[in-house]
Amino acid sequence: LPAIALDFVQHPNNTSNNLTAVLATGVIEAGDVEKFANFLKHQQKRKHTAIYLGSDGGNLNEGMRLGRYFRTHGIKTTLEGNMECASACALAFLGGADANGRPWRSSSTNARLGFHAFRAAQGDTLTSDQVQAIVAEILIYGRFVDAPIELMIVNFNTPSQDISYISHDTICKLGIKLWNVEKDKFDCN
Repeated sequence: LPAIALDFVQHPNNTSNNLTAVLATGVIEAGDVEKFANFLKHQQKRKHTAIYLGSDGGNLNEGMRLGRYFRTHGIKTTLEGNMECASACALAFLGGADANGRPWRSSSTNARLGFHAFRAAQGDTLTSDQVQAIVAEILIYGRFVDAPIELMIVNFNTPSQDISYISHDTICKLGIKLWNVEKDKFDCN
């Protein structure tokens, strides 16, 4: 069974004196930002913090709240190790930032980053005004985290029942760092 809400544990890279590394896996649910903040309070404070994401998505609003938290607190976002980050996770990923607030996002050649349009909760019907308000919220979020407009277009242009995975070439073109697992080096950074 899939995990309910995100589960936060120390990532194996947490051995560095400079990096607090956190692995987050599961479904994004309301309350995950507070759960993550509480988890960080109990970790040794280091110069850099990175979160390694693995989630098929979940709650759209919480995904954006996580991304805002990452951006505001200078937390780098990383995808690696055959992990997938899609839907609300992909939006959260876009919040990755360094300690100076500049975008800092990294993926690897054995991970997948996927976007698609939002959908109403099961059984809910949205009016066109509600859809427009949600689109505006997502665009405001994209501007806040300095998301590449190309990814926002992919997000809205992919039907909600599908996922558009971003190619390695596109990842590099959009300024996302790409670690090549086979070559053991960055293809782009």
